[in-house]
Amino acid sequence: MGDVLRVIDFGPVSPLRSQTLWHAAAYGVSEGEPPTLSFTRPSAPYVCLGYHRSLAEVDQEYCHREGLPIYRRMVGGGPVYLDDGQLFFQICLPARAAPALRQEALRMLLEPAVAAFQAVGVPAALDADLEICDGDRKICGHGAGQIEDAVVVCGNLIQRFDHERATRVLALPDPGLRAETLRLMRRYVAATPADPQEFQAAMISAYATALGLRVAPGQLTGAERAGLTDLDAQFSSVQWLAGPEQPPARTPARTVKVRAGVWTVGAASGDARIVVSVVRGTVDRAWLRAAGLNGMTQAAESALAGVPVAAVPDVLARFGDPGRQLAAAFAGADGTRL
Repeated sequence: MGDVLRVIDFGPVSPLRSQTLWHAAAYGVSEGEPPTLSFTRPSAPYVCLGYHRSLAEVDQEYCHREGLPIYRRMVGGGPVYLDDGQLFFQICLPARAAPALRQEALRMLLEPAVAAFQAVGVPAALDADLEICDGDRKICGHGAGQIEDAVVVCGNLIQRFDHERATRVLALPDPGLRAETLRLMRRYVAATPADPQEFQAAMISAYATALGLRVAPGQLTGAERAGLTDLDAQFSSVQWLAGPEQPPARTPARTVKVRAGVWTVGAASGDARIVVSVVRGTVDRAWLRAAGLNGMTQAAESALAGVPVAAVPDVLARFGDPGRQLAAAFAGADGTRL
């Protein structure tokens, strides 16, 4: 792996370049360039989608109307909203330098970021789900993946966060689902009052120390720059945005992850509709509509509060045919797979 940590501060860049620059660096690391820590800040807002996720998860009409570009990245995760209120970092190593097990590699590459947050006065911790949190609130979104022979983890310092727009860019079929997703996002995703320059310096120090490397400010090589042009074209293409072919949906339920262990689900079967928010495996709130529930609607919603997700169909079944119809709509929703 050598003894150098290449550090590249790309600064404010276009939405497209805020993705393609670090991808170009990852390809460079794969080809033998040193481990690289890079920083970007998008100059304008946009939406970014994980490689394996469906474009249908994004409200494309809204994004087009609002002038928000949509790009597909080469690492995992669902659709996210990005803007200049977030400073993004990317740490990239040769694959041979990271543990083979994904969870171990994630821990190795996220723990220095936790140390950097702590160094600038943020009481951050890496929780059991490998989320960087302050208490129970996520303060750093991350994505990870392997690009040829390089592994990369991306994250962010959230200086300010537009919870409303981050929810609005999602394709959510039910106003109740959108409202509940926004409520949980406000509750469980937080900005941090950290100086970005101090944070960036702390990140460089933390990663260099953790990896046992000497800091070397750098830039993209000529080969990486040439690859950047190709990546710009690739990421701008309709075919790339469409993404890989998606398997048939197991269920018509729409599930949205807010943070690990916190998610919402909305589903319909005929005229029956159900919206449920889940926190740590139990129902936080439920909203139900079904012909025939009549005066039992509030009782059914109350009966669901606090029950394990796996018990939702059984609880609903107590409310006769309307409850069973709602249970059928809910079947298959599983936020643990997000």
